Amino acid sequence: MASEDIDSTVPSVSAFVQSLSDAETLEALPPVADPVNRAPLNPPQRIQQKFVGSSYQAAYSEAERFVDRAFASWAEGDIQTQRVLDFGSGWGRITRMLLRRLRADQIWSSDVDSEMTVLLHSTLPGVNAVTNSPWPPSVFRDETFDAVTAFSVFSHLSEEAHRQWAAEFARVTHPGSKVFITVLEDDFLATVAGAQAAVAAGETAPFTVNLAQVVPDALASHAAAQRGEFVYAGGGADDDGPRKRSFYSWAVAPRSWVETVWGEAGFTVMEWVKTGELFDQAMVVLQRRAPEPAAAAPGLLHRGARKIGRGLSKLRRRTGV
Repeated sequence: MASEDIDSTVPSVSAFVQSLSDAETLEALPPVADPVNRAPLNPPQRIQQKFVGSSYQAAYSEAERFVDRAFASWAEGDIQTQRVLDFGSGWGRITRMLLRRLRADQIWSSDVDSEMTVLLHSTLPGVNAVTNSPWPPSVFRDETFDAVTAFSVFSHLSEEAHRQWAAEFARVTHPGSKVFITVLEDDFLATVAGAQAAVAAGETAPFTVNLAQVVPDALASHAAAQRGEFVYAGGGADDDGPRKRSFYSWAVAPRSWVETVWGEAGFTVMEWVKTGELFDQAMVVLQRRAPEPAAAAPGLLHRGARKIGRGLSKLRRRTGV
């Protein structure tokens, strides 16, 4: 057979296939994240500060206090088999703290920002990092997780987003699971009121000016929060990428409101650590309750009672009792 006939049977190679073939080759697989024995790379300082308002030691110390307090009330069961969700994980400071006690394959880190998902894949390889939509449902199956952490997430969600994610957490956890969140209390609005008074007196520092724009009337909002009302403070800033101001800004959720909303979702508030005890938000420990047994329909109960009554009457007639 002629050589040209053989060559004609070889499929052509596309430019894309060729570019993939020509790319550099890894000499070894990247090691799975293990912060206890090998500190991972930090993200740029500007990213740290953008997401948590601090960086390096201050940011990690706050995360450590949160996770240490969580493990003081951790879900029961074999920790070696548990699955944990770090919701709103950002650049992964809470995830890093979870890796002190859990393997990377036990942790799912989820954030609305796909850039943060990429960052976690590169700095914490082995962790199950995914991107979630701003609104439920998530990609997780029912009753997947034994524990969920959400640091400085519900302190930013609108009322409807807060309610929907509370219900979604109920779906992806099981009875006995623990959820650890933080929320802003009315103290935050008192701080905003102070910023508004400072601006009225001539203060021009950017931080103070921005804080003063969070709500139109901080004193009125503070009074509403003290009455147990949810306050969503969406002023003072534009959308930040995937974090739209329609659902993500500043949110104050009083304890009575949290107990009602999360109670309706199927959770019990087990502990409330007030603002200032650990950091400048309140920490809430919630436990998933077992679902209430479904009540039988009234008509069914009545029919059942009549049937039992007829059966007893027949039995009496036969036995003479």
